[in-house]
Amino acid sequence: MKILIIGMNYIGDTIFITPIIRAIKKHYGGNCTVDVINGSRGIDILKENPYINNIIVRDENNLEFIKKENYDIGFAANTSFVSASILKKANIPVRVGVNSECRGFLLTHKTSWKKHSRHIVDTILSILKPLNIKDDGFYTELFLSKEEEAFGYNKMKDYKNALIVHGGATRISKRYTHFVELIKEFKKEFNDVPVIIIGSKDDASFANTMKENINDIIDFTDKLTIRELISVIKYSYALIGGDSAPLHIANALGIYSIGIFGDTLPLIYGVRGDKAFNIEAREKYCNKIKSFHCEYIKRGCKTIDCLNKLDYRDILPYLVSIYKKL
Repeated sequence: MKILIIGMNYIGDTIFITPIIRAIKKHYGGNCTVDVINGSRGIDILKENPYINNIIVRDENNLEFIKKENYDIGFAANTSFVSASILKKANIPVRVGVNSECRGFLLTHKTSWKKHSRHIVDTILSILKPLNIKDDGFYTELFLSKEEEAFGYNKMKDYKNALIVHGGATRISKRYTHFVELIKEFKKEFNDVPVIIIGSKDDASFANTMKENINDIIDFTDKLTIRELISVIKYSYALIGGDSAPLHIANALGIYSIGIFGDTLPLIYGVRGDKAFNIEAREKYCNKIKSFHCEYIKRGCKTIDCLNKLDYRDILPYLVSIYKKL
């Protein structure tokens, strides 16, 4: 049995497909081959995953490769029209996916989208039902090599119970603007907790602002690869940030995860589990008309009113309660 899964593009989104990869491999057993095609930006998320036989970077030559591999089943673990069309053009006999973007005619087995009513992981897992495949839970997961584990341990051994702060995001509408006030207040009660800021080179301004206003900030901004970041987060106690990759990495690794949501909904993209907390600014600080426009008509807004209005005192109790557990 040869199975192809077409995944996502970005880092955070790629994490959301790990439960379906696990479920498919467990269902068909060790004798099946599970290959995953994924966008280059998210490919590092899949490394060391024991449920994957081959990881393939998505490019314009994939179709010819897929045709030659003679896959038995193809899963479009996303909602794009292109992914379903690739499965069809490759003549894969069983093609499974969500009936989104009018792509249902390209699939042999499909489920309804329910775009605004359930978590993205649940939407992806729903495509298992037509083939009577049972999932073993919605939890996401990441894997590290022994060398990567050692890197994380050694990097973090002097920063016990660290709080990681991620103030950046691909979209500006996901960025919370009051981290300085939040961390200052947090440090009044938990001054011994190491606070580490992370991000890409685009987050240098955020890092500088934090360091200028708060003493003893540890700055890992633009100093880690994705795989190194995963290992560092694993050996931390908690992470707080917007709806972006580090938040979902933390959730997948089972550490305390606090997500601050503006124009995206925790219902769809929130962190999950006993150590997960979602703070939804839009629900409290946006009017119904603008919120509807933000969700259904135009993705996000330019003014980021909800995140700008979200007071740090709305968030602080989550941090305090987590660190009082120590």
